[in-house]
Amino acid sequence: MNCYQHPGRDAIGICIECSNPVCAECKVEYAGRIYCNTCIERKIGGTVPATQVAGAAFENTSGMGSKATAPPGLGEWNWGGLLLTFIWGIGNNVWWSFLVFVPYLGLVVIPFLLAFKGNEWAWQSKHWESVEHFKRVQHTWAVWGWALTIAVTVLVVSVMVTIALMLIAFVQQEGLRLK
Repeated sequence: MNCYQHPGRDAIGICIECSNPVCAECKVEYAGRIYCNTCIERKIGGTVPATQVAGAAFENTSGMGSKATAPPGLGEWNWGGLLLTFIWGIGNNVWWSFLVFVPYLGLVVIPFLLAFKGNEWAWQSKHWESVEHFKRVQHTWAVWGWALTIAVTVLVVSVMVTIALMLIAFVQQEGLRLK
């Protein structure tokens, strides 16, 4: 049996709404049932909010605020939130990240709060195409966070070494003049 939309492809399921055979591209699993793209869009109203996560049907509720349920497998630590704080917050619509500017609290507590809760807050605050899309974007934030952290560290160490060498040279030069 072939897919009703792609006659050259083998069907791997049948839509429970219209009974049309569907291929892997046209098949959508939602609430444990198989639908074709057309029927699920009609049923849900718009784009398909369902994806398959670890073998269980999962509804994509990203961007729905406190109503959004973070899917399993998002990860427990967010390096982008820890290392880039408010910049990461702007990119992910997580406005809590601006608490980093609160004296004392912002330098110690907020970055670690963003590291621990960042994935959940980013999932709730912004619409994501899928869990895989979310993970790719957060990985990119982590890479940029580490790259910026390493670059700033190298710059600060270089400046400190340069200042120390200049001070040593100055002291040696002045020491010669005093004698």
